Amino acid sequence: MSGVTAPSSAASACPCCCAGAVLLPSPAYTHCMRCGHRWRLPLETAGAGYYETLVARNDPQAPWFRRKIAERVAALSVLLESGVQRVLEVGCAEGELGAAIKARFNVVYDGVELSRDREIAEQKLDQVFQTPASQLSTLPYELIASFHVLEHIAQPEQELAAWSRLLSEHGRILIEVPNRSGHPLLGNDHNPEHLHQFTSASLTILLARCGFDCHELSVGHYESPVYSDSLRVVARAQLTEDCQKRQLIQRFRDKIDGPFAVYGIGGDFLNYVAPLAQSLDIQALLDSSPSKWGQHFGSHSVGAYDEHKHKELLILVCSIRFVAEIKKNLIAMGIAPERIIGLESIYELP
Repeated sequence: MSGVTAPSSAASACPCCCAGAVLLPSPAYTHCMRCGHRWRLPLETAGAGYYETLVARNDPQAPWFRRKIAERVAALSVLLESGVQRVLEVGCAEGELGAAIKARFNVVYDGVELSRDREIAEQKLDQVFQTPASQLSTLPYELIASFHVLEHIAQPEQELAAWSRLLSEHGRILIEVPNRSGHPLLGNDHNPEHLHQFTSASLTILLARCGFDCHELSVGHYESPVYSDSLRVVARAQLTEDCQKRQLIQRFRDKIDGPFAVYGIGGDFLNYVAPLAQSLDIQALLDSSPSKWGQHFGSHSVGAYDEHKHKELLILVCSIRFVAEIKKNLIAMGIAPERIIGLESIYELP
């Protein structure tokens, strides 16, 4: 392919999707042909201690500043309504966002800020750390927010690993970065501090590689007049298969209090119940079709409903599509409605 070169070292692999083939559109940036990510090496002048020398990076009186704070307050407020108690903002600047949130919610709001703006933030937030997140050791946070920080970090994978370590088991992260160049009329971002230009694909792939599931992704968020188009992602730590299975089994137990029979031994049973059967208190497998009778699944054989044998059991209707029809038939057979439980009630999320 014209313009594509094989990497000479691991350093040329895309930091988001790890693709090896890259296009070099300019001396400054390397461009991944797979996920669209662009990145470059840090400037030699922006080495260790660079950000610690900076001060007054925002103008809190500017209309564009007030606009972005209002939008971020709205975004965080939605997440905080779920009962979040501890928030960490990575790159909290002078603490204006945290102060606005603390005025509305009873939360612990900590910040990470390397620049001297932390001296102002310390007067507004509960605690402001002067070191990178990778060096923190604190109680876990239910929400970690970061606005226009990740594009400054040479190794975003390592930064996300630090956030994962600081996040509670069911916590969420909110990330906002410029969408490509950050402005629809600019083909490239020439800000020397920005080491990465993310796309929707590259950011979500990076999150997945770092163990996060993306729950929400949106574009068009405002940061400033020259960064009027930003990507925003809300993500959670990925559940392990064992954790998924435990939570699903608990949902069955919460909905079905005691031994039960499964009615309807078809595709929905095979897909959504059979893999968990050994962990569930299933006493019988039932079906209306004689062609199914006698089939064996584990220690159970499929049969017809018998009032004498099954009258004490709850009945799990194992069909999503035909649940209303099956419930109607079961009630006509004399089964009380309160004994009948639909599979959809177990799998339906709040």
